[in-house]
Amino acid sequence: MKDKANAPDRKVYYMQIISSCGRLPPMKGVLFDLDGTLVDTLEDIRGALNHVLSLCYCRPLTAQECRLVVGRGLRKALRDALWLSRSAFPEDEMEILYRQLIDYYSQHATEKSVPYDGILPLLEKLQADGIRTGVLSNKADSLVKEIISTLFPSFTFDYVSGLKEGQKPKPDNDAVKDFISLCNGSAGDVTIVGDSEVDWQCALNYRTRAVIVTYGYRSEEELIREGAENLAGSIEEVEKKLYESDRCDD
Repeated sequence: MKDKANAPDRKVYYMQIISSCGRLPPMKGVLFDLDGTLVDTLEDIRGALNHVLSLCYCRPLTAQECRLVVGRGLRKALRDALWLSRSAFPEDEMEILYRQLIDYYSQHATEKSVPYDGILPLLEKLQADGIRTGVLSNKADSLVKEIISTLFPSFTFDYVSGLKEGQKPKPDNDAVKDFISLCNGSAGDVTIVGDSEVDWQCALNYRTRAVIVTYGYRSEEELIREGAENLAGSIEEVEKKLYESDRCDD
């Protein structure tokens, strides 16, 4: 993670883009994280990680431990899960284990995963209001598209992307720029919604707005400790925070 000392720069930037009526420019797009934000995927991820851990004769992860390792892609989650079991493997063996993880997870990715209550109505409201919606995850691109198409069959996002070959993961994934361009706006017209310090840092890096949820895989205390701001504890609060900047201050 980048130095939290960069955080004040974001506040300066917000002041620079506030309009004469005392508000931010109208929102043009919302870029959502997947795991812990749109969808509760924890048990399917945990099942896949525990499958690989069992192959290594390692103990399984608890749900709380799984929360700690998600957020920076499945490869990093696997490394961290093995570390919790005090296990380490050479790079060539790690690659084999990672392929085992992806193969298992791709077959079980939506067995227990469900969208959070209230997320679909929010997406439909954003769409009805002409606001573009996107998904950006550190999961493999093919997995992200599979999960979205399976769990949101009646809704079409304007943009869906996971981690592709050669890309840096969030918080440094330039796919954010692609979404900003798709919205025909600037960074200040877009809000990143996520559940982790990774999403907060991503918003800092690309100078977008941010709403960070506390109903996902990081507790409010953890997020505050990592410097995250503009926290939302429910879908209803996410909606309020997304729309409140479109109203002029008194």
